[in-house]
Amino acid sequence: MNETSQALVDVGELLGQNHAFATVAGRCSAAQASAIRRLREEKIYKHCTPHWSDFCSAYLGMSKTQADCIIRQLEQFGAGYFEIAQLTRISPETYRAIEPSMKDGVLHFQGEAIALNEENSQKVAAAVAELRRTARQKPARQPDVPARLKVLGRRCDGMVDEFTQISKIERYGENWLMLVATLDKIRAALNRLDLENGG
Repeated sequence: MNETSQALVDVGELLGQNHAFATVAGRCSAAQASAIRRLREEKIYKHCTPHWSDFCSAYLGMSKTQADCIIRQLEQFGAGYFEIAQLTRISPETYRAIEPSMKDGVLHFQGEAIALNEENSQKVAAAVAELRRTARQKPARQPDVPARLKVLGRRCDGMVDEFTQISKIERYGENWLMLVATLDKIRAALNRLDLENGG
């Protein structure tokens, strides 16, 4: 099988994992979100159409904005967000507030570990509603440093991926100088932080 044929098989497999891609952003499964990210990051979509936006509307049944939002949510929150969003409507802001109660893919509430499955959907929805209510009443607590660094690490991975994609598109193109200037600005800020911390 040649490279093009294999790529088309990959597209078919990713789209065939679940034909219900045409769903509202945030209501797809973690597996779907990972497949959408792979289609974009590995540029597999180019075997069907040259533009990501066209691929999203024609093959995923959603806009480029929705698809990119799903990828950002996956990078920011991981699979847990999509697992809980399958059972109850939850915004990224609400998930951020209840994220400390999520451990090892299980929702911990009032001493109970609630598995994220269809059978527990009502229990999960009730727990999320109560956690949301409690979070509103409490002054926002700053997450501990390891948790903050973990989130920063995920954001950093997302930024590097985004810069890599732009670099491939714009290398020596009309926006190349802007890309280089942005990278220089980030590098200078990180170097300064590194020096402040004994680097």
